Amino acid sequence: MRVYQLRSSFLGLMVIMISTMLWIVACSDAGNAAVSGKLTVNLGYFPNVTHAQAVVGVADGTFAKALGPDVTLKPATFNAGPSVIEAVFGGQLDIAYIGPSPTLNGFIKSDGEEVRVIAGAVENGTLIVGSRKRGITKIEQLKGATIATPQLGNTQDISAKAYVTSELGGKLGNGKGETNVIPVANPDIEILFDKDQIDAAWIPEPWASRLLDRGLVNVIVEEKELWPEKKFLLTNVIVRRKFLEEHPDVVKNFLKAHVALTRELTADRQKFALIINAETKRITGKELPPTVIASSLDHVAFNVDPSPASFEAFFQKGKSQGLLRADKIDLDKLINRRLLDEVLKERAATQ
Repeated sequence: MRVYQLRSSFLGLMVIMISTMLWIVACSDAGNAAVSGKLTVNLGYFPNVTHAQAVVGVADGTFAKALGPDVTLKPATFNAGPSVIEAVFGGQLDIAYIGPSPTLNGFIKSDGEEVRVIAGAVENGTLIVGSRKRGITKIEQLKGATIATPQLGNTQDISAKAYVTSELGGKLGNGKGETNVIPVANPDIEILFDKDQIDAAWIPEPWASRLLDRGLVNVIVEEKELWPEKKFLLTNVIVRRKFLEEHPDVVKNFLKAHVALTRELTADRQKFALIINAETKRITGKELPPTVIASSLDHVAFNVDPSPASFEAFFQKGKSQGLLRADKIDLDKLINRRLLDEVLKERAATQ
């Protein structure tokens, strides 16, 4: 009986000691995480002037400073919007600069669960250009032509297809008399014009101005001229819904930097030409002539308004092409401007 009691006491003591050791280790690990751990914000954007706030904010440290020492900014660059949405779905991006059409696609594909628009960024900035070798100078010549856009389902791709079918009465395809809209990465569109393999391109800046500088194309029209108010949202800022819900303070700090950069670009866009060009060269390996950067910046406008009207218009275009499969779009759910309005109100109160 006594032996049993001794064994029982010993086992009880061992359980207490092990439990205590595990508690100490757990507390130690938690303390280390609190001291050394940092939240990482994964930011996606394109290396061009239509994502100027991102290009400048990453390069000069504006975002890193606004997010503070306890947050690590991890930027990544992309060619076009659909790739950004895939990265958001995979949890690889938290905040991103992207066009309205892939934003809508991501929202619809996730049943409204993954994507939230928190601000606008850039208006206009898309040119429709025609091959100079082939004498393409009028928009009517796009019917039956081969037109390059940056990526299947991106903002320019949907705009081009919708215009050809609804305004020109053309049929999409690659057969005789049909209009062939092909997805080509922005840098490779230049190669196709150089080899005389395409008729036209529906393309954002600075790629359009680069083609013009090389004498490869004629400007057919700026896309904004096809819009009723001569302007449209080209770039907006999105956030992964879960990240917004878990870290609203971090998102708000990011928006403070975004709004400040937008105001600076609006006041003097050409002041940022050098830094945008340097970043474009660093990321793509191609330096643009100063005239190309200047021309590109002249074709865009900067605005933090997320523009529900533009989203509705792009939704109707995408729906007409079967690229956005939904009967309607819940813009009140898609666009969450609460933090943006807080930032704007606070800025107004201090001015």
